[in-house]
Amino acid sequence: MDTETNEYLADDVGRCNRQEKCGYHVTPRQYFAAHPDKRKAFKGTNDQVIRFNTVPFSLMQSTLKGYQNNHFTQFLVKLFGEAVTAGLIERYRIGTSKHWPGATIFWQTDAQDRVRTGKIMLYDKNTGKRVKQPYNHIAWVHGLLHKSESQESRKSPEAAANTNAPNVSPKHLSNFLLRQCFFGEHLLALDPFSTVAITESEKTAIIASYYYPKFTWLAAGSLEGLSLGKCRVLKNRHVVLFPDINGYAKWHIKALELIRDIGSATFRIDKQLLRSATAEDRKNGIDIADLLIDPKRNEWDWTEDKNVRPCSAPGSRCRTDAIPEPGMMTLSEVAEGWV
Repeated sequence: MDTETNEYLADDVGRCNRQEKCGYHVTPRQYFAAHPDKRKAFKGTNDQVIRFNTVPFSLMQSTLKGYQNNHFTQFLVKLFGEAVTAGLIERYRIGTSKHWPGATIFWQTDAQDRVRTGKIMLYDKNTGKRVKQPYNHIAWVHGLLHKSESQESRKSPEAAANTNAPNVSPKHLSNFLLRQCFFGEHLLALDPFSTVAITESEKTAIIASYYYPKFTWLAAGSLEGLSLGKCRVLKNRHVVLFPDINGYAKWHIKALELIRDIGSATFRIDKQLLRSATAEDRKNGIDIADLLIDPKRNEWDWTEDKNVRPCSAPGSRCRTDAIPEPGMMTLSEVAEGWV
């Protein structure tokens, strides 16, 4: 391997183990000078050796219950009713956690149906807002598994050996190799030709998927979560970004990088929130879900009859003739308009 570029080279490149006797030594620079056509061919080969650990699928399945005690799903019932909420729960595999009473698990399941980890969060069941007092209620499944293993290990080695370890020996949980994916990524395979919409938060992706199910809605998990590593799965897809109101500048820059690095995908930024936001909205850091669930401000009612939502339930067929594409802005428009 060329240690400067991480490119895999041919077998005849390098220094002989017995160089002191035979003197054979071909450097990567010499190899590519002699074979310039090979440089491009070797680039990116090291992506194939990326490794990560996973959480048992059965563990994820065991949390798909207890929704009467799940504050977030109770909030969804208030918004959409039980039937629609049941569809959203099934589609996004929303779990329930006992870590905090009423907590929710947003599982990160990749396009190959492998469970990378789960984000545990606590919401107010009446407002749907995250509980941040007396502290920010966020935890990670892989972290709790490691903590549980450590506690059991102190009790007895036998108990630690029975820990539900993610794809590694329990004694190696402290070395869990996490590689996050998009929340909702498992949905990409269901419709390989749909436009992909990406929000910051899991809550926003779930709510938006009800109002505009033509998109496959994913969540990056945070403002910083829109990474190249995650976005490689979006090759050959059309992608629309829906950042929070104060995230447009950062995601504009990130979109330019993704266009450069993933040439087969298109990235655009929706401007509806940008057009509608007030100074107070910017102060509060709203996202599109805040507008969608506010009947006075919902600009996403695209049907001719404003009293009828585009779809009666997630996954149902929409009146696409009555639903125009949402307002999009090109990256140049973002730059010229306000960045």
